[in-house]
Amino acid sequence: MRKRILIALLSLCLLLAGCRKDVPPPEPEEPPAPAPVTEPARTPEEPAPEPLVLNRLTVEIVVNWEDADRILSSLEELSRLLHEALDGKRCLADDVVVTIGTAGGITAQALADGGVDAAFLPTADFLEMEEGKAAAVLESEDGGMVAAAAAGMDERFGPILAEALTGLEAGWRFTETCYPGMVFSAVE
Repeated sequence: MRKRILIALLSLCLLLAGCRKDVPPPEPEEPPAPAPVTEPARTPEEPAPEPLVLNRLTVEIVVNWEDADRILSSLEELSRLLHEALDGKRCLADDVVVTIGTAGGITAQALADGGVDAAFLPTADFLEMEEGKAAAVLESEDGGMVAAAAAGMDERFGPILAEALTGLEAGWRFTETCYPGMVFSAVE
């Protein structure tokens, strides 16, 4: 009887082994399909703002008598630095001229009359000007100096000047050369 059970078990194994050959091997599972690629939504590109084009820009800086000689020897460099800073903010001027003055009241009058396009002058002299003749664009931290743009300038000029002088290296070097150690910020 043992022999029969052994033969039956052996037959069963062979039968099962034979059945296995007819079953195809399992197919490998397919990896999940990749997520569809979607391009990010495109926002319409804003066109670059039109550059502000000026023929000639005259900026007068008021300094003490003691600093006049130092500034006089730097006028060409100051003109170049201001030109470079304004170019960096898309204000294209054919000619940038920096002049100096030692009397804030006279510079304020020149600014009010349109004799200069912008000026750095003592705050007290700026406040004495007739209202609406110029707009302050920068002020020193100590409140003693103001940079102002003449009223006849394009309205974009003031903010461009403020950004150029506070946000670019050439602008910082310009103000540092004129007023060492003085920090300027945009007028809100």
